[in-house]
Amino acid sequence: MNKLFSNGCSFLTTRPKDGVDTFVSNELANSYNSELTNLAMGGRGNARISVSTKVWFEQNGSTNTFAVIGWSSQHRNDYVTNDGWKAGRIEGTDLTWRTWKTLDNVTFVDKQRGWDIENNATISFLDHVFDLQNYFYRRQIPYVMYNALPNTIINGSIDSKTIYDALDMKRFFEPKSSHYEYVLDKKLIVSPNDPHPSTEGHKQWSQMIKEYIDVNNLRSI
Repeated sequence: MNKLFSNGCSFLTTRPKDGVDTFVSNELANSYNSELTNLAMGGRGNARISVSTKVWFEQNGSTNTFAVIGWSSQHRNDYVTNDGWKAGRIEGTDLTWRTWKTLDNVTFVDKQRGWDIENNATISFLDHVFDLQNYFYRRQIPYVMYNALPNTIINGSIDSKTIYDALDMKRFFEPKSSHYEYVLDKKLIVSPNDPHPSTEGHKQWSQMIKEYIDVNNLRSI
């Protein structure tokens, strides 16, 4: 594998204003001596990750490419815009995206009869994971996934357990934790007011993922 593709949110991007010029998938690409293509965008959610990943592979093919997906928060809700927001950032696509956060719109949510915020978020997240895993399987693309931000991957519903049981959890690193929680716990953040990973926070997490990839031989199908 001489190519590495990655997608996610700001936890898979640099942060120059804080002196952070690397990120998890960049560290992995360097470790594997691979050419990196990174579609991560700060503030975006999981619908954009899923759609843009599939579009990219359909346009560019998957030969010798390993995919790294760092899932964003399940409470971020992406939508396609008609205002060209940050257009041109990804070659070969003209869709632009914005995102609204569930907890920033509680008044709206409360007006929707019976909206179960937690169950809705969990089942939506599971569906994104299941869908992208099935796509990777269909296209024979080797990959690893992890939570960049916290997500509930299984709750008490029969439905969530059914989908969870159908997932390939060997290809999901630390499903009950996240990069966000790790760097907070280890105090590997850029500042007390900003929980984004420091350079060391990216390096440590990427090293753990690399060990997981290698032990489980995930760079092959």
